[in-house]
Amino acid sequence: MNQDKIELLENQFMGIGDVKGFSFRKLAETAKRYLYEVKKYGSIHFEVIDRIKVPLCLDFANRIYSETDFKETYPKSSLFGTHGWNYHTQESAIKKLNEDESR
Repeated sequence: MNQDKIELLENQFMGIGDVKGFSFRKLAETAKRYLYEVKKYGSIHFEVIDRIKVPLCLDFANRIYSETDFKETYPKSSLFGTHGWNYHTQESAIKKLNEDESR
């Protein structure tokens, strides 16, 4: 039986694009979501994100994507509210992280 290969999100990384300068550190995970601590200029908040799997691009010019190799991606800001959520406290974020986990 052939298993898909999935490149998981990193435990720590620096933001790019509209989150340039933000540092992200994974605090916890479930089968469906991740919890990251997000820092910028000494300010800290918490983000809970759904695990989003996309196929790896094999040829950008011709838009050819793998059928067996995938990677997880952090949701873009436009997906917050449906696939990502911001919290001021870690306790609130943990509640969201564990929400719907039994389904």
